[in-house]
Amino acid sequence: MFRQKLLVLLGSLAVLPLAACGGAGGVATSASTANSATVPVRGQAAAQAPASSAAKPAANGNIPAATVPEGPRVQRSASITLQVPNGQFDRSLDDVIAVAEGAGGYISGQNAQASDVGEPLRSGQVTFQVPANKFESVVLALRGKGTEQNVVISGNDVSQQYVDLQARLSNAEAQRSAMLALMQQARTVNDTIQIENQLGQITGQIEQLKGQIDYLDHSTSYATIAVTIREAAATGSPDQWGIQTAASQAVHNFTGVVAFLLVAIGTLAPLVVAAVAAFVAGRLAWRRLNPGRS
Repeated sequence: MFRQKLLVLLGSLAVLPLAACGGAGGVATSASTANSATVPVRGQAAAQAPASSAAKPAANGNIPAATVPEGPRVQRSASITLQVPNGQFDRSLDDVIAVAEGAGGYISGQNAQASDVGEPLRSGQVTFQVPANKFESVVLALRGKGTEQNVVISGNDVSQQYVDLQARLSNAEAQRSAMLALMQQARTVNDTIQIENQLGQITGQIEQLKGQIDYLDHSTSYATIAVTIREAAATGSPDQWGIQTAASQAVHNFTGVVAFLLVAIGTLAPLVVAAVAAFVAGRLAWRRLNPGRS
């Protein structure tokens, strides 16, 4: 009798991997799986009966609670690119962080860098996780912290996937409870080993489902906002009369002349020094040869 119960229960456990493969089936399919988990496993026919009855309303005309999602679960994200004046990167970054933290968010990533050419222009990106119910207000506030260059807002509805995971988790936990109850009736070592192996597989599936549910809980409770801040290059006023251009050209020409003179002096200096030295030496020699003459 015990072996018959074990074989029937092991046959019903084989449905778990198939249910895991059908995660994208739909809310109605997920609900029927959830209802089947609430019925004790007494045989293959008993395991299949609730699935057919869950597709229609209950006897009192109300829809079963498992078919009603907890609410729309949407993974929301935004990417904002802001341009700020040159030298205002640090101040703008502090303002952006203050907006996110003021809404109850936190920084999940940050990266800043400086330009290698020209002026040390800085740019960087900071990523926040903010409460989903404050997503719109935070995005609106961040857009006012600089000149908008690009704004991308997106969302991904995972309500159906969430309901399906909940149903599969309920089913797996019910199967584990049934296996634990069956283990109390085990009489041989072989039966105990078979049940423990199945319990290990079910426990692994339960932990995996819980991890996926926790991820969806967090990713729908918090929205992701990535803000890129870039400093703009400083631009002067236009030279309508050409005065600045002429002055700049004059300075450039003057510098060129000075540079030419320095090169010429550097080239002729050794010759001048050599000529002066030769003249002085010749003068001294002439005086020695003609002492009576000045």
